Amino acid sequence: MAKTNLIAGLDVGSGKLTCIAAAHDFETNTLKVLAGRSVPCRGIKGGMVSDIRETSAAVTHILSSIERECNQRIGSLYVGVRGAHLESFSNHGTYNISRMDKEITQADMELAIENAKAMPIKNDNEIINVITQGYAIDKQKGITNPEGMEGSLLEVDVHITTGSSTHINNLAKAIQRPGYNIDDTIYGLVPLADAVLTQEEKEIGAMLIDFGGETMSVGIYIDGILKFSRDIPYGCDLITSDLSRLLHTSRQNAREIKEKYGVAFPTFLDEEGEIPVPSLDGRSTHNIKKSYVLDIIQPRVEELIEQVGRVVDTSGYKNFPVVGVVTGGGSVMPGITEHCVSILGLKEVRRGIVQRDLVSSDEQFFDPLYSTAMALAIYAAGNPGYDDYGSGSYDNGGSLFGKFGKFIKGLDIFGN
Repeated sequence: MAKTNLIAGLDVGSGKLTCIAAAHDFETNTLKVLAGRSVPCRGIKGGMVSDIRETSAAVTHILSSIERECNQRIGSLYVGVRGAHLESFSNHGTYNISRMDKEITQADMELAIENAKAMPIKNDNEIINVITQGYAIDKQKGITNPEGMEGSLLEVDVHITTGSSTHINNLAKAIQRPGYNIDDTIYGLVPLADAVLTQEEKEIGAMLIDFGGETMSVGIYIDGILKFSRDIPYGCDLITSDLSRLLHTSRQNAREIKEKYGVAFPTFLDEEGEIPVPSLDGRSTHNIKKSYVLDIIQPRVEELIEQVGRVVDTSGYKNFPVVGVVTGGGSVMPGITEHCVSILGLKEVRRGIVQRDLVSSDEQFFDPLYSTAMALAIYAAGNPGYDDYGSGSYDNGGSLFGKFGKFIKGLDIFGN
């Protein structure tokens, strides 16, 4: 079957899969979201496969639903990963230009990046993606794109993310079992940051926190460059567990109470009142005060954000971020931003969604729940902001615009 004009971004989250499908609108030259889904997945724990059959079943369900709604097969699938198995760090690479013609080419830039990638990593780990932070030519720093310039010594700083080959291969098998091909696997925080943060925020110093169910992802940008990233193996499902245990109700009921009545800061408690809570067996209900729900939620939220603070303390960039941006399903709870300001010492914190000038979409898909999946689709489409080998760019095996050009050439835009 010919490749269709349907790009899918699949966010492998905490106990769920979230997918956004989009297509390039050739008339307006924009990316348009056509469908979106989020489904629970009992085979995923903390972003890692714990049951390959359950995961394959969930993949089949979500991707086949997307294809039926769009009435065409998925032409390109990009998968975003997360989890405690991921490790990120910075490294330095150099390349000597010994030929008479000292003009730097993209091939020279690629060789410098390859040298930066040539470093020892854990035996079971593999490089997921590499982001260039900046270049230097003959010790002159601050160069964003050296192509076409002259010099004898080209240097590059990169931010590298590695992950467990076992976990990545198991995820690939779970997706490929139903017959789907993966075009690329990416650390979800990286395209998310480019889709949610503004360039101004990256320049002045920004901290991005993605609040997931079983993990939290943290990224720090300074001078427009990703300097630090880390996944934390705790998330907002702990709030659900606390409510379930202390209210003596099922996790499903606890999740509904959290989403409907949950607040993390006292000023958001609009009025005192009572909430009906079903018993564990569902045969009876008892009433509790709204303030009691706050008393359960607030300490856990503070603890989660304090954990973020402890991770940031070890980054070496604790005092650099000025603003914070929170996203992900857990970020929608009222009071999250206020706690981030007070605990992390940020000047201001906002709730982030994908920038609307990057994609055309129905309002429902601008929910933070879909942010990473939508960011993956934008990345896959090669939208501006993903300039190959420029400052903050990705190295996933070739030019992003080159990839997109090949992708376009292989399209059957009518889905035949």
